[in-house]
Amino acid sequence: MKFMMTFWALYMLFFCIPFPILIYMTTSETFMEPRNSLMVSYIYLVISLIIWLYVIVFLVNNLFVKTLKAKTTISNIVSNGISRDAKIIDYKLIKYNAKSNINLIQIVLSFQNLRNILIEHEMIFHDIKPQEKRFIIGNTVKVLLNPNIPQEPYFILAGQKTKFNSVGMVLRIFFTIFMIAYVIGLYYYFYTKESFDFGWRFLTFMHPILFSGIMFLLTIFVYQIIIGKFFKNNKEERILFSGRNADAEIINVSQTGVTVNNQPQIIFQVSFKDFRGREHIAVYKKIIDLLHLASIPKEGKIEIMYDENSPQKIIIPRMPKV
Repeated sequence: MKFMMTFWALYMLFFCIPFPILIYMTTSETFMEPRNSLMVSYIYLVISLIIWLYVIVFLVNNLFVKTLKAKTTISNIVSNGISRDAKIIDYKLIKYNAKSNINLIQIVLSFQNLRNILIEHEMIFHDIKPQEKRFIIGNTVKVLLNPNIPQEPYFILAGQKTKFNSVGMVLRIFFTIFMIAYVIGLYYYFYTKESFDFGWRFLTFMHPILFSGIMFLLTIFVYQIIIGKFFKNNKEERILFSGRNADAEIINVSQTGVTVNNQPQIIFQVSFKDFRGREHIAVYKKIIDLLHLASIPKEGKIEIMYDENSPQKIIIPRMPKV
């Protein structure tokens, strides 16, 4: 997994940094006169500055700010978290490191959320003491819920400790410095080489100063789509950890026509009453394994969880079978 992520990161960096420069250097001619009007050139310049500012802010936020916020949040949970007893209902060994005697495991926990609703949640982490067999099926562990639910993580295992990966942090710092130096160098090099006393009038849409930034912007856009589709859904987790439950009546179940890895997306339309007795109609979309498609109920009751402040936002935590 790490190898594939590294490979694709380097692959995208190639198209963001050397590729636009190589294309420009091999296809462009040296002009001793302006290529654009003053207005068009300054429009390109402003757009490029906005793009690069966004890229740098995005990197700093994702590489440093979010990490620091998560560490602070965990410290707050340790001090002020709400304790729950969690039962281990599933266990899977993902990887065993014989040298360090550490297991990478996946477990499913069953415990009460902030509204005292019984929920199930899956988590993956490193078990540094596998010989103690703390996480076998049937055991009970302590978890601490985050009382400030908009912040992640929403819960931690009691006794969980956090520390920065020093090698990872050094690499992040190096990459951020490299990116800032690259952007500054990009402007400095091409301005001194191509301005010819005409200022920024050498800028075009395909110029590396602008086009390289656009490629980074597209990479960030693709990254956010991938994270949103294939990794955890924060909105659903917020409802899971702070929402209320209800028995909903199924109005309609159908396929949306969207597939992910050849697995269809199903849309559920349901009606239910919230804890105040108000009637609501809501929809929920979920990717369903093809093997389980025939067992999805088309009518009757189904258990849902909803956001009490926005009851139209619902999840179906456990998919029932007919």
